[in-house]
Amino acid sequence: MKIGSKIREIRLRKNMTLRDLSKRSGCSLGFLSQVERDLVSPTISSLKRIADALDINIISLFEETEPPVDSIVVRRANRGKFENRRSKVKYELLRPQFSDTSIEALYMYLEPGAASGPTPHSHNGEELVIVLKGKLEIEVGGKSYILNEGDSAVYNSNIPHKWKNRYNGQTEVIWVNHPPTF
Repeated sequence: MKIGSKIREIRLRKNMTLRDLSKRSGCSLGFLSQVERDLVSPTISSLKRIADALDINIISLFEETEPPVDSIVVRRANRGKFENRRSKVKYELLRPQFSDTSIEALYMYLEPGAASGPTPHSHNGEELVIVLKGKLEIEVGGKSYILNEGDSAVYNSNIPHKWKNRYNGQTEVIWVNHPPTF
């Protein structure tokens, strides 16, 4: 099932109108209508606002069935996977799906030009990023840093920040957020 169809299914199951979802998410009616018809690919930040408005975990939009949550081990083959073609990022969840843990760890594959968005954003929490392959540019508090393979950075998420893969190849990172943002 496509993401838009899944959003529509969950919205209807919760007896919400498109207008209700628009008010709760801050997304326009027209945009939500296009998302639900799978005519546009929303950004991760838009999906986060929609998921929050629906009172669901964003990962549930990408999964067909809910796996058991009694495991503390996530095998590589069983990672929750999702992709945002618009931002050129593939994500793999490194914690058990639907877990109530207070941290979130993601293995991210960043295509050339992949970016968090054109402008810095902020939210509550802390972040840790480790570059496993390639290079990553991060900007935190207006200061830019280039991270090479093996480099890491830790920062307060309340400080405006953004990132971009300026490398001409795929960059792979592990990104840890506390509390979870997905």
